[in-house]
Amino acid sequence: MRKGFKKFLAATLTVAMTAALLAGCGGNSSDSSSAKSDSTKEGGIEPCTITYYGGWTGADLEKMQALVDDYNSSQDTVTVEFTSLQWSDIFTKFLADYQAGASPDVVAMHTFEMGQFVDMGVLDADQVKALDLSESDYVKTAWDGCKYEDTLYGVPIDLNMHALYYNEALLDAAGIENAPQTGDELIDTAMKLTVDANGRNAAEEGFDKNNIKQYGFGFLQNHHTFYQTYAMMNQQGYNPFTDDMKEISLDADKTSKAIQFVEDLIYKYNVTPVGEKSPIDDFKAGNVAMIIDGNWQLSGLSDVSFKWNTAEYPQIFDEKAVWGASELLAFPASKNPDENKQAAAREFVKWLSENSAQWALSGQIPANVQSQEDSEKLPGIDAFYAEMDYVKFLPANPLSVSLFSSKAPSPILTMAQDATLNNKDAGEITSQFEKDLNDVMKNN
Repeated sequence: MRKGFKKFLAATLTVAMTAALLAGCGGNSSDSSSAKSDSTKEGGIEPCTITYYGGWTGADLEKMQALVDDYNSSQDTVTVEFTSLQWSDIFTKFLADYQAGASPDVVAMHTFEMGQFVDMGVLDADQVKALDLSESDYVKTAWDGCKYEDTLYGVPIDLNMHALYYNEALLDAAGIENAPQTGDELIDTAMKLTVDANGRNAAEEGFDKNNIKQYGFGFLQNHHTFYQTYAMMNQQGYNPFTDDMKEISLDADKTSKAIQFVEDLIYKYNVTPVGEKSPIDDFKAGNVAMIIDGNWQLSGLSDVSFKWNTAEYPQIFDEKAVWGASELLAFPASKNPDENKQAAAREFVKWLSENSAQWALSGQIPANVQSQEDSEKLPGIDAFYAEMDYVKFLPANPLSVSLFSSKAPSPILTMAQDATLNNKDAGEITSQFEKDLNDVMKNN
């Protein structure tokens, strides 16, 4: 068990005590189990209540809650109690509950978050093995992402990645027939779609960069800026991040080129607003013609007034690559294992995987191949499906959550802010980024 876990547990002692009290209140769950005791028992499972933790919010939460409700109503043996908070908060609760001897029965997480929990010894790979899953039933990238040191620690449920959203009406008005596919095409298209108050675009003489009314291109200027940089590093055939890395030495040339491309969009070509906070809202309002965002935005675009579409993430360098992530369902280790509840949890996870077609209604791509085939595909999802063969995940290194944290202070946020807000030299950003990453690894 890594020493960081002991530090974490000390920091969450208060939460653990609260969780223990809540666990005591949860003893009433046996009442609901006994109320179903006369129902048909499935697969030898006795009536019981199991707990399921996730980190979804908004529309995703609604869809997942609907799936849980469907499962609960589909049989009379197992009742699933679902709790969803922000990801960092649900993980704090999970570890506090584990320490209090009240682990949830199922917990969701992203593949890159898995390594820390394996290292802490709080995940039970034997429960996954007992499901006897077939690799061919799942998207290979998602399946492989659930492995740590060749052991499967979770069941993949979905895939998420970036792609290009574009306003077809604005492209048509500018005489642009196709969405950009390369870096040069992206810059050229974005310049034609960036228009000042006088009606001149960024490619025309006299364009006023200080008085722009419509931008050609937008993207999230936070941890997602790093995700784009990561994609462009991979497009150069370069990925320095691994499951077992102890120290990081960045290729200064390739990393700097990726960062420089991001900076140039804002400060050289003036096609992206400085400090943009919500590209999807800018896109919906018609103020930005193209954006990079994830498939989780698809379900919120049904009511826009203009015609839009998606395209694959542009190939800016030598080969195709795009950042992505996969969510998985894992079984927490328990200090007080209950074999009946473990069997019930496995049954629920299997059902959720095989019935995740409904999950696609929130814009997710099911990791289960049959669920993909059964799912109703939202408008715009095809570009994301086309990227599945070359999507690149961050590694499940035990320190990935700290290295790639979306909360400040964080190496990837410092890098993103230095590029998008401060326009620092790309080489200097790369050097500082490498130092910050290694500092995290040395201090944990």
